[in-house]
Parts: sequence; structure tokens; C-alpha cells
Amino acid sequence: MLAAADKARVCAANNADLYEAVFRAHGLNRQRNPFLWWSESPAPPYYSNMTTLDPGAIEFQHEAVKRLSSALDGPFAVKDGFSRLDLASLGFKLLFSASWTWANASRAAAGAHSPMAFGWERVRDPDALHAWEDAWAEDNPRDRRVFPPAILDNPDIAFFGRASACDFDAGCIVNRSPGAVGLSNVFAKGGGAATVYQDATLAAAIYADDLPLVGYEHGDTLHAASLAGFEPVGDLCVWLRHSERAA
Repeated sequence: MLAAADKARVCAANNADLYEAVFRAHGLNRQRNPFLWWSESPAPPYYSNMTTLDPGAIEFQHEAVKRLSSALDGPFAVKDGFSRLDLASLGFKLLFSASWTWANASRAAAGAHSPMAFGWERVRDPDALHAWEDAWAEDNPRDRRVFPPAILDNPDIAFFGRASACDFDAGCIVNRSPGAVGLSNVFAKGGGAATVYQDATLAAAIYADDLPLVGYEHGDTLHAASLAGFEPVGDLCVWLRHSERAA
């Protein structure tokens, strides 16, 4: 049985795997070591340029943020996977705090033997992905595509959506790592967040085989995740540098 701190590490590593997949699909540079994942390319909308992977490497990570601040001209975000960094002195402001979430392997295994919720399907072609992103982004305005078609070629990433008359009215992303399967980007148009989160969890469990399900949420969505069987296992936060670096 993993301790909560170890589960949080698994969650952070899985989330970094999703970052890796998205940045790779965009053709952007990215690097990783045991302590953090980062990219010196401008990030896609809603993605950070760095995410930490070790709660104990605070000084190393703080110096890495300084180097990244020198490499990037515009605003960018840092995801502190364990809420250990104070980046205010480097010109960052706290954007939000959240909790890593975990549903144990027995729940995932049970879900694998259940059918997907009515109307849900896996997104498999670029046109469907385009429609999925438009539905997801209805309340998330952005200046460019977040998920290019190339991401569909990644066998460890799956997009699921609930089909409506002309597009999707609910959906999620599932990403597989060696130790867990991540559930993220859960959305629902017109309410019903708790039910949709349960349906998304079922889709992820079918995809997960016997691996635990992980993710991160805050606010009302964290409550929806708890109703779907997830438990909080650690804290994270996201810092944002608004201003451009000094000339």
C-alpha cells in the first residue's frame, strides 16, 4: 500500500507524461530529469512550462525556475507539484491551488468489466478531435489549438466524449503511464458535473486495465471527483509570471 506522499509522486509523474505528449505533438522542445519536467518553448494554452516531480529538490527547482525565466520572454506558468516553492520573489503570482486525486486499482479493475456510459465514445480522427476541443473550449477561450491531430498517434493518450446532436456535450482525456492512468480535462456542457465525472471515470477505468486512476482537481470538480471514488493525496499549486522579463 503506497503512502499518500508516494501516490502524489505518481500523480505528478503521470501529469508530466501528459505534458510530454502534448508538447511532443506540437513539435516543441522539452526536457526531464528526476526532479522536474520543463520546456523552453512557449507553452500551448493552459499548459505550464515547468512541473516539479520531487518534493525535496526545492533549491534545485528554484534555480531551474530562474534559468527558465531568463530563457522565456513572455508570461509563463510553473506547476509546483507539491506546493513547496515560493516564487513570489521571482515575479510570480499564485494562480490556483489544487489536490492530486487517486482511485485505487481495485476500482479501476471493477470498472474495466462495465460498459462505457451511454453515448460515450473514443475520439479517433482529426475532425472528431476538432469538435471535441471546440466543446471543451466553449468555456475555455484560447488563441490556438491545444491538441493537434498528431496527438491521436500517441498510444498512451485517449480522448473520450459523449456525442450530442452535432458535436460533444461532455468529455475527458485519459493518459497511461507505467504506474497509473491519468484522468483530466473532464468537462460537461449544461451542468451535471458529478454524473459526467462518474462517466469519465468509467471510461478511464476501462482504458486503465488494473492501474490506479489519478488526476488533480479543485473546487466543485474536486467534490465531483470524490463522489466518483477519488481521494485527495497531496497538494499542488500553479504559479504564473504575468510580466515579460526585464530587457
